[in-house]
Amino acid sequence: MNPEREAAFAKANEPGMFVDRRPPSMSRRAAIAGASATLAAAASRPAYAQTAAMAALIAAAKAEGSVVVDGPPLDSVREVLVPGFQRAYGIPVTYISGGGAATAARVRAERAAGKYLLDVFISGPDTPTITFLPSGWLDKIEPVLVAPDVVDKRDWKEGHLWYEDEGHTILRVLQYVVPELAVNTKFVQPKLVSTWKSLLDPKWQGKMVAKDPASSGGSGASLTSYFYLVFGPEFVKKLYIDQKPMLSRDARQAAQWLAEGTYPILIGPDTTAMDQFRKLGYPLEPVFPTDGPSVLTGGWGLIALLNKAQHPNAAKLFINWLAGREAQTAYAKATQSLSLRTDVHYDDMPGYLFPQKGTKYMDTYDYKFVTEQRDPALAKARELLGE
Repeated sequence: MNPEREAAFAKANEPGMFVDRRPPSMSRRAAIAGASATLAAAASRPAYAQTAAMAALIAAAKAEGSVVVDGPPLDSVREVLVPGFQRAYGIPVTYISGGGAATAARVRAERAAGKYLLDVFISGPDTPTITFLPSGWLDKIEPVLVAPDVVDKRDWKEGHLWYEDEGHTILRVLQYVVPELAVNTKFVQPKLVSTWKSLLDPKWQGKMVAKDPASSGGSGASLTSYFYLVFGPEFVKKLYIDQKPMLSRDARQAAQWLAEGTYPILIGPDTTAMDQFRKLGYPLEPVFPTDGPSVLTGGWGLIALLNKAQHPNAAKLFINWLAGREAQTAYAKATQSLSLRTDVHYDDMPGYLFPQKGTKYMDTYDYKFVTEQRDPALAKARELLGE
């Protein structure tokens, strides 16, 4: 975190950074089609300028013949990464989507048995940062980045590559704004809930659905921690106890309740689930309260290189390819996210995803937030709520 972010963090009790706002669009089919077209176009020309380091890496990777990648459980991602890398280099990809905790358990068991089957891991913050890194399962990514368009810092936001940890072991490639509040405008106008504290008005009692603070990990944990760090214990108690929200661990069910007006306010919406109902004509709108920092996420934006891998060179080549402009353009479309590269261009992406200068943010992928602040704040909040 640079000095400006640290100053913002000290001011608001969380990592600070920078909003616009408009609803999601783009269907899964459109995301796949657009991303596939991008990679197909890229395959018609050289993937990178052929430096000596890249040429040697490509030759060594091709000799290994394959790469094993554990990534997002999204068809849109699988359908662009697997054929995209093979088109670029002729190397098949075995794609697994085990999910964070399941992947960690599998890798732990494999390594205990002396098996090192996974080469590359793409995920959110918890598993690579809290499990893989301290377990000693990762090699540093920074030294293996050799593709000219990857190592050119001018092509990255703020003029540098982004790493999740201070040791530059885990590469971060995505960052975007995520809404943490939504309303059904048939029942509630956004201006009526323009601040988080406005949700404490007695008239909203029993009319809200919220992510369950008791759910483990993920965005729900980050949101509960956010409330505790920014507004303190009394706010958490009043919101989750006094206001009697319906608590849910089912993102689609919560979005359906919002759409039907059963609960016209949703705290912690899943934008993909919400967008499904928006496409059906339901008047659902994200809201960005003005009395707290907006929230930045990294989505499926962390990339880790497993040590002792079966295909070390193919893994390194895959990471260089995925961090490049063409693959990042396709990956951002497939995940409906924003790349930290500055040379990626977007079509038909929600305006609210884009961070804006002058707006304060909490970055929930900040290493200090993930490893030091989030879980202690969550534990205090849960204790307060009797969980």
